[in-house]
Amino acid sequence: MARFQFDPNRVNYALSPTGREYNLRLLQRAQPIFTQLLNLLPSNYISAVQGPNYSNELKAVAVELARLELALEDVDRDRCFETTRPEFLYSIVGYFLLLNGRVPQMEFSDVAFRDLLINLIRIYFQGSVPESMTDVVKLLLSGNVQLTENFLLIRRNTGAYDISDQFGFDLAIETGGVFPPDVFSKDQLVRQLLDILRPAHTLYRLRFVFRDEYIPTYGEVLDAMRWHLASYYYDDFRAYCGGVRDLDRLGRKTNQQVVAEDHSADF
Repeated sequence: MARFQFDPNRVNYALSPTGREYNLRLLQRAQPIFTQLLNLLPSNYISAVQGPNYSNELKAVAVELARLELALEDVDRDRCFETTRPEFLYSIVGYFLLLNGRVPQMEFSDVAFRDLLINLIRIYFQGSVPESMTDVVKLLLSGNVQLTENFLLIRRNTGAYDISDQFGFDLAIETGGVFPPDVFSKDQLVRQLLDILRPAHTLYRLRFVFRDEYIPTYGEVLDAMRWHLASYYYDDFRAYCGGVRDLDRLGRKTNQQVVAEDHSADF
């Protein structure tokens, strides 16, 4: 790869100059430098390979110059936050954006963490507007996000709010009936980002709304109505209001003779 040019095949962007990939790049960069240093020598120095003392010294100089060039290439890419290494990206950008320097507890890859901070910068410069609140939630949670401002409900005389609730808003996330993975850690991070972007005088409530979608498997859905009619008057007619039938006040059974009693109205 040409010097001071980005290698698209590179996969290791760690701060520590170690590893097999780094050693290979260091060797490839040091070899042409070593050849150029040998070409600067007078003609009586005929060694073209590492062996004599002077060639060993030139080889050590070439390795250090190659190490310096690789470091300068990384520093050059660190000038833009879209290409800088994740360690610098957090220490420079994340430290100022994340409140009190709190590191997110979720596990992010280097690319995912970079994308998160870049989108956070974009949302931050939108200002503390409702669109920014919903965009923050959409960074981490999928689904339909609806924001409801309390003062609008108070103005329309809807909802159980009064003037004391005017500086609040609700964020409802419709999950489609599927519980989001890592929902508790994502909920904590969303609240952390909302504390950065929301207006300081506002309060919010974050809710997860589960909505199931019914897909019939056997043709159309047929609606049917079923009703049951009951009347307590019938039971009242069958009851004996004088107490327990055929028992006197002392609990002893008494015989009563029933003659010519009309039961036609009981049915």
